[in-house]
Amino acid sequence: MNVRYKDNNYAKNNYTPFHSSSLAEKTFLKHAEENPLDLILQTTWRLLRVYPDGLRQDSSNLDPVISWNFGIQMAALNYQTDDDMVALCYGKFRDNGCCGYILKPDYLINAQKTKFNPWDCPSNFDEPLILKITIISGQFLPRSHAESKDIPDPYVKVSIHGLSYDQHTEKTQFIENNGFNPIWDETFEFRIRYPQMALIYFTVLDYDPMSDDDRLAYFSAPVTMIQQ
Repeated sequence: MNVRYKDNNYAKNNYTPFHSSSLAEKTFLKHAEENPLDLILQTTWRLLRVYPDGLRQDSSNLDPVISWNFGIQMAALNYQTDDDMVALCYGKFRDNGCCGYILKPDYLINAQKTKFNPWDCPSNFDEPLILKITIISGQFLPRSHAESKDIPDPYVKVSIHGLSYDQHTEKTQFIENNGFNPIWDETFEFRIRYPQMALIYFTVLDYDPMSDDDRLAYFSAPVTMIQQ
């Protein structure tokens, strides 16, 4: 049953685990900024959902990573828009056999004890990770559009999405007119304080100096799934 969102004390006295609440994007951010622990505590015993703001007339999406950082179980997206936010959602739930259910980190589950705050938290809740990624090459990259006759000028963007401390992006040089077998051979290093909360997102783009770069391919996954 869906009910109006209230503070945790009210919810504990009046709601049960069968009661869920849906928050508009701006409402969620307001509560997350004003009382983050209260919001997280509610996700330890009942379901919360965040959905895109009604002003998104273009069907753009909110960043679901922010919701997940606060333990929100359901981040609704406009799936008709195949953007980076949807790609991150695919990556988030790639773990656990893509069944749609994943376990939260202990510091989110036991928030009453840890007092975890995604905006300002110490570094001793998780085991920091130094991740080195080498982008070697690509093969048979598609053109940006089926009707396009332009040969891609591809480059790879690698980004970490998670807590604000870990957000970081690197990108290779673009290879001019080579979608067949571009070779980059570039290495990047990421220092990740909260790997259990982090996603890695690979995007192959077609460089265009005159307009937005077109996305040719992408892949996203939890950092904890990466094997050496």
